[in-house]
Amino acid sequence: MASRFWPTRDTDLAKHLNDELVGNLTKDSSSIIGQEVILYRIAPYDTKTNMYGEAGETGKVYKAGVKLFCIVDAGDFDWETNEFGPDTRQDVTFAFQRDMLIDVNFRPDIGDVVSWNSGYFEINGTNENQLVGGQTGKNWTISCTAHLSRINTLNIERTRAF
Repeated sequence: MASRFWPTRDTDLAKHLNDELVGNLTKDSSSIIGQEVILYRIAPYDTKTNMYGEAGETGKVYKAGVKLFCIVDAGDFDWETNEFGPDTRQDVTFAFQRDMLIDVNFRPDIGDVVSWNSGYFEINGTNENQLVGGQTGKNWTISCTAHLSRINTLNIERTRAF
């Protein structure tokens, strides 16, 4: 059913403008305000678990990373020093275009890891409630809240530049 307040051609125009601003990997477009991140998905069948269902000595295993464009809203760093030494914390929100994720057949989920700004952020939660014109069929973004994780707690190999 066509909407009187937000017709399909307006949705197509807004999607085209967002692809120009944020970027879309399926169209080889560059990004003006969006940032490129790499998202790593947990490989549950490759992760060895102990008798309690927890990740064993090797930790969680992740699949190869997927390069995506998104808008990043990063909070300030928070440092704490205790008997174990200094610790850095940071909370970040990654906002992905829902249509772009559908095009690449990928959806971020809780537990996935995002590589951005020389750090690795584990996703705490996802939110899909940015509805255009209040219509559930026109859901615009998937926002993911994440926290900074230590690289030694992850089973992800760093890439090196030569």
